Amino acid sequence: MTLVLWYFVENQGSSQIRAQLTEQMKCLDQQCELRVQLLQDLQDFFRKKAEIEMDYSRNLEKLAERFLAKTRSTKDQQFK
Repeated sequence: MTLVLWYFVENQGSSQIRAQLTEQMKCLDQQCELRVQLLQDLQDFFRKKAEIEMDYSRNLEKLAERFLAKTRSTKDQQFK
């Protein structure tokens, strides 16, 4: 094989490999972006869930305090 032909074949092979690697990098970049977006969505979800659970906890505590206060006042009236 002549040097020119060998050089052409060698460059052709490396350009194909380079093209494949470039395409694979694009796919990896897309996957990475999608996963980052998924993590951000999960972070938002759990933050909102925590807020809802905190509100629920506060409201449940208020309800329990009102019930306890009502039962105490009823007991106090019974023993008078």
